[in-house]
Amino acid sequence: MMISAMLIFKGLKNLHLGMSNVNSFLTIFMIGAAVWMGTFVFAKSLKRKDLGKSTFQMFSWMQVFTACGFAFSHGANDIANAIGPFAAIMDVLRTNSVAAQSAVPPIAMLTFGIALIVGLWFVGKEVIKTVGTSLAEMHPASGFTAELSAASVVMGASLMGLPVSSTHILVGAVLGIGLVNRNANWKLMKPIGLAWVITLPAAAVLSVAGYLVLQAVF
Repeated sequence: MMISAMLIFKGLKNLHLGMSNVNSFLTIFMIGAAVWMGTFVFAKSLKRKDLGKSTFQMFSWMQVFTACGFAFSHGANDIANAIGPFAAIMDVLRTNSVAAQSAVPPIAMLTFGIALIVGLWFVGKEVIKTVGTSLAEMHPASGFTAELSAASVVMGASLMGLPVSSTHILVGAVLGIGLVNRNANWKLMKPIGLAWVITLPAAAVLSVAGYLVLQAVF
């Protein structure tokens, strides 16, 4: 239901389908009921198998949907963070004035989406390994919980227009699982926490330096 709410209230509304709030909530409950029935039938089919293997198999499939939900929330916030300044600059260059709001060209959204996939494919493997296996021992059920929690927080921030880091939020969710299971890798949290502290001022300094260089050149 949480994932379907994300899609309907944050995604499908941009298609202007004319769905009222009542229709949206009915659709959410129908999707939730269908997913519950599917999960119930699937769980019944696994009843005779070993409980551990059954749980592992069921949540492995369910985690696919929470991963998609987290990816959706990531695009709704992190990609918006990146494309916001770009859209503002393009609008200033096009209109030669500063407006309160700027239209985002569809080609820009497509380009940034492709860039996200390319970055994940070629560079993101180490981060996936760190968050997925090194920070805490994860089971499909705990991974399901962490991804759903992180997706909910990121989407809530997106609905309020707050730019947040989905990576930091997911690390917090995984760390919460590690705290409950008492297997959190606190040694790894030290460099992660240090990176959180360093990256903000480092980005600010580089931004100022780049701006001053461009201002001197042009």
